[in-house]
Formats: sequence, structure tokens, C-alpha cells
Amino acid sequence: MGTIIVAGPPRESAAMRTLALLAASLFACASCQAVEGARVAEGTRRILTGPFLLKGKAPQERLDEFKPVAYPAVTIENEYLRCTVLPSIGGRLYEVYNKASKSQLFFVNPYLETHPDDFEGGHPWNLGGVEVNFPYFHHGNTYNDAWQWAKVERSDGTAGVAMSHTSTPTMQRAVFRVLLRPGVARVDLEYEFENLNPYAWGLAAWIDTMHPKTMDMQFILPTPWVAQHGYNAGRTDLAPWPVRNGVDLSWQRNLQPGRGDLSEFGFMPRERFHGGYDHKTDRGAVRIFDPATLPAAKLWTQTLPVSPERYYQHFEIWTATSAVMEDPGHQAELSAYRASDSWYQVWGIGGYVFANEHAALNLVRQADGKVLAGVCGTRHVPGCVVSLRVGRGEVLRETFDLDPAKPWRREAAAPAGDVELEVVGPDGTRLAAYELRADEMPQEQWKMPDKPRWQRGLNAAYYDEDYSTLWRRRGHFLDGAIRRFAEALKQEPGSAKLMIDLARCHLKDEQVRVGCAYPNPGPEADADAARRREADLASAIDLLTKAVSVCGAGDTSVGGASVPRVPSNASTAHFYLGLALERQARLPGAIEHYRAALKSPVPCPAAALYLAHLLLRDNPKEALSLARRAAEAYPQSTRAKHMLIVALIAAGQRPDATVLANALLDHDPSNPVTLALLDRAPHPMPPWAEAELQWLRAGDK
Repeated sequence: MGTIIVAGPPRESAAMRTLALLAASLFACASCQAVEGARVAEGTRRILTGPFLLKGKAPQERLDEFKPVAYPAVTIENEYLRCTVLPSIGGRLYEVYNKASKSQLFFVNPYLETHPDDFEGGHPWNLGGVEVNFPYFHHGNTYNDAWQWAKVERSDGTAGVAMSHTSTPTMQRAVFRVLLRPGVARVDLEYEFENLNPYAWGLAAWIDTMHPKTMDMQFILPTPWVAQHGYNAGRTDLAPWPVRNGVDLSWQRNLQPGRGDLSEFGFMPRERFHGGYDHKTDRGAVRIFDPATLPAAKLWTQTLPVSPERYYQHFEIWTATSAVMEDPGHQAELSAYRASDSWYQVWGIGGYVFANEHAALNLVRQADGKVLAGVCGTRHVPGCVVSLRVGRGEVLRETFDLDPAKPWRREAAAPAGDVELEVVGPDGTRLAAYELRADEMPQEQWKMPDKPRWQRGLNAAYYDEDYSTLWRRRGHFLDGAIRRFAEALKQEPGSAKLMIDLARCHLKDEQVRVGCAYPNPGPEADADAARRREADLASAIDLLTKAVSVCGAGDTSVGGASVPRVPSNASTAHFYLGLALERQARLPGAIEHYRAALKSPVPCPAAALYLAHLLLRDNPKEALSLARRAAEAYPQSTRAKHMLIVALIAAGQRPDATVLANALLDHDPSNPVTLALLDRAPHPMPPWAEAELQWLRAGDK
């Protein structure tokens, strides 16, 4: 217990204060030195497993169909938390158990429902924990996706797991790291989303977390406005939060049966946290994030069922690389998008109104006028000081140990007015603070756009191109984008830019069009997909040949303005034409156009990567020079680095290749291609990794 100091205590001497601070600092250092590093262990996790029945009975009502199955699992543990990840079931963080509160941070479903169909609707969405969805954003991660994984161990004692998955045929890669730091009751999550393609692709990485709920669950979303599904795509209106039509929607108990789903996208977040708190169990969860890299703060829930046997016994908190699901980002070719966030449990303090990486704070004025204050920390820091102030007067000051295992909670009489709660570390650092205003703050305003930006014209074509491949649904190809760009080209028949745009859509459609993704898969679908792929390549070659000719004679840009020459269009047209010819196995023509793309006054550096892999056998010296050029132009690209490693080996520079491969492995220890290049290939190799190695070594046969 800390010592409560009433306002206005006798003054301590400077020497006494210095000794007290020194003692607290020494205690803190000794405590830190005693902390053990986090630990990682491989094992299994038994889960009741049975068939998924769409719109069928819940597992609890057909227990005879479920049997315990042991799945490969990896446990990450420190003195406060025990995490379990399931790499073979979609690379999922399944559970985070808090040893002090003896409870789970996330919803943990004891039932796993399986189905062979990988497409949306063919699998359930409620296994619990943390689900990373990329490149397919809306529950696109299925339980059939077996992710690669490897241990992560850092010099500061941090340990965890790196899991990764490469999606085919879209060729986009997700890396998900789950990390525990020694002495910290917070799980840190790191994400990397990579576009391995030679052209830009839509970016909509959505991370879903699932949480248990009761009627006393409060949804904590510190934002004055929320958007609905379709924002910027079909609508621009915002709705106030949390009170709407006189109802406070931030409480589960206020959601009346028959209302339907509550699906809200937090807009203009005032803070860098959100989550929920169950006042019945005095437990909650908080997410700490950076809105600059993960701007989404989405809440989804349903009204609680009358029977506990109904399906969705949880609510969901989402984050993402874009603010709304229907408004995706745009990821450049051969690039990676990196982000991170953290989760920890808040408990024993009656709720929370503020949180950061150090602590969550609760500060509310109760009906009797007293103030309820609470602090739940993420690490053990002895000798902290917590204070409550009203105006310039201090009503409470207490020395205490910030301790994840012992939340701090007090009631105090406080006069009317603004109240501030502050936590200061033993070295004087302000760890957390919150001000409870006596009057209501004016609501922030936002001018809504007149029209959705993706609804008309060329914007709609670009939207279709980026958005159509982001669903894991049958029949989602590039037809809409191809149609829109073709219509635009009819209006501007001399535009090389539109020719290139339309050709790029044909190349993407050729890449993703597979019979198994048709509404009715089978031999007929496979045959049709093959015909369409051939037609896509033929159309792309025709368009790009015309674009090269137009760029050489003077390009007509969108809008009718004529300019003498647009080198970037010329180099891009040559590069895409090289891609199309290579896919037709017309390698001499592909090499010619790759070279032309690199000789342009404004070259297309991606052509260096593709030319390097074709020249590897006949001219390893030039291939190495090209691979270096590509790696320098695309420093985030794993594919460019792999090509450089292969080129170094072909040029007889294996030691340099080994150094580069080991550096790449330090960043992503789960990549099977990197491991194979170091002669440490996992067994079995994932099919995509085998194909990637064959592509990298295509000229080295």
C-alpha cells in the first residue's frame, strides 16, 4: 500500500527529497535487473473441432459433431502474460492470458468450425483473438491458411513469434509479429504488408480483434463522429458518437433486440486508444495505436441474444491501413507498409477514460459528488506519485508502486470544477494524465464532401481496379475496371495514359483469373479462365504497343491536352509490354522492352528486376548490376533483395550473398525463400515459395 498524503503536508528538506528519489531509483533499477526475458515454447493446443454449417446450429447445440484436435501452437510468456499463437490456423494470436487477473484479454472460442471452402461465407468469423486479414480485408483470413513462423529474440529480452503468409495469385505478403517484453504486461504487435507485384495494388489490411461481452460492456471509442460502411464510395455522411437520437450507443445494454448490427468507423480520433470495458467483471481491453499508420478504429457488435447458445457472443474492434473498409489505400509496386499497435488488459479500476503505453486511467465524478480514480499500469515502476487536483488545489497525493498485478483505485471527496489525475514516475517523468472537465466540451465539426470521391469518372475506374481484388469472394476479377477504362479510352482514344491503365488491368486480370474462384468452379470454369487469360494478354500487348507508338510521337493526355512526350508513360508502357511478352514466353521481345524501359529519360526501375532474372544465366555480371539497381530503387522489396542474393551467388560472390540473406532473415525469420537461399529450406516448402524460387532462378538453368 502507498502512503496517502493529504493536501498541504509539511515541507520535506531538500536532502530528504533527494534521498527518497535516490532510494526509489535504486529500487526501480534493482527491480528491472531482476526481470527475466520473455520465453517462447513450441507445443500444441487442443480445440474442439467440427464442421461449419452456414446458418446452422451453434456448436454448443451439436456437441456430438465436435472432437478435440491438437493444433501446433507457440506460447510466448513473461511474468504477467501468456500468449498462444496458432500459425497453422490462419496465423492467429488465439489467446492472451493475464496471470494477475486470471482472465483472458480477448474472446477465446473453444470451438473451431472447419470448411474446405476458402472463400467468404465458407468459414466462420468467430474463433477469437487477433485475426490479420490481408490482402482480403473482410474476414479474408481463413482457418485453412497455414502461415510460416519463426521465433523472434531480441537483445533487450523481448521475445515472440514472426508469422507470415503470401497470398496467391495476388502475390501480396503479410508478416505478423507477436512480441512480449520483459516486465511489461502488454502485447506488442507489428505488421508488414508487402506488394510483391510489378504494379501498384489496392491496400486494405484489416486487423480484427474479438472480445467477450455482457450487457454491462461499454465500448470506448473516443471520437465525436463515426462513418458507416460505404463512406467515400457511396456516401459521405457522418453520424455523432456516442449519443444518437437520445440513445447512448456506447453501452451494450442500450442496443435493443431487432436493431441489427452496430458497425461504426471512428472518425477523427481524438486520442490514440480505444477498446472496451465490462463493468460486470471489472475487466477491459485497450488498444494503443498511431492514427498516422493505422487510422481505423472500427466497432462491430450485435444485440445480445436471448439464449446463450446463439452464435456471436463477442464484439469486434478493428484497425486498418485505411479509415473505412470501402475506401482502400493504394500501395506502390514492390513496396511494404509497416505499422504496429499494442493491447493490454485494464482491470480493477471501474473503467477507463484515457490510456497510453504506460497506463490506463479512470476518472469519473459519481452521483454523490465524489471522484473515482484508478490507475492500471503496464509495467512495475516503484516509487511513482499519483495526484488529484481541482484547479490549483491538490485533494490527494499518494506515493505508490505502479504495478500491473495491483491496480490502484481510490475514491476522494473533491469540490466542483475541473479535476486532473496525474501519474509521475520516480525520476519526475509524467507517465499519464487526464483532465475531467466540469463542463461539456464543444463537439468538433467536420465539413462533409459533397460527393463520394470514388463514385464517378476515372476515379470510379481506379477504385474498381484497387477494390475488386480485395474481397475473398467468388467472381471478383477486374471486369468492372476494364469496362470503365475502356469507356474512358473511347472518349480519349489518343491517350497513352489510359491505354496503359487499361493494359495494366488486363495484366492484373490475367494474374488473378483462376477457375477455382469462379461462382461455379470446375472444368468449364478452368477452360473459360484459360481463354480469358490469353485474351487479357493479347489485349494488353495491343494496347501497350499503341501506347509505345503514341509516346514516341507525342502523347495525348487525359483531357485532350497534347504534350510532346511523356517519358514516364513511355517507360511504363515498355515495362508492361515486357511483362506481357514474358508471360507469353516471348523472352527476346520481353528483354528488348525491359531494356527500353530502363533507357528512357525517366526510366522504370522495376524493369531492372525483371531483366536481371532473364539475364542471370547468359550474363551474370549484367544481371548483378541490374539486381543492385532494383534493390536500391525498392529498398523495402523482399523480392528485389532475393534477386540480388541470387545474382550475387551466380556471380561467384556467395559470402556477400550470405551476409545479405542473414540480414534479411533478421528482419523476417519466417520467410521460406530466404531460408532456401541459405540452404535451410523448410520441409515441405509452401507452393508459392517453390514457384518464387523457380522465378528467381529462371535464367540460371
